[in-house]
Amino acid sequence: MDLEKKRLYFQMVIGNLGVFLLGLAMLRYLSEFHDSLRQGLVLFGLIFVLIYMRFLEGKAGVTRRESNLSKIILVSVFLIASFLLQF
Repeated sequence: MDLEKKRLYFQMVIGNLGVFLLGLAMLRYLSEFHDSLRQGLVLFGLIFVLIYMRFLEGKAGVTRRESNLSKIILVSVFLIASFLLQF
């Protein structure tokens, strides 16, 4: 694997880690304050960030398969972590 591909994967991991941490922070925030307007804003904000990340990954040359695999891993880890934090 060449250096450029390693850099690309490293940036993908950093970006997904950032979304993961933001998601956990938002989940914690929403569990404290039960406001439907805030919940909608947080949900749409996270969706827009993920859409923009997909756009940037396309510009960086990440294949669709790599992008989908990283998102599946991100969602799986997020679901497990959010379940553990709730109980």
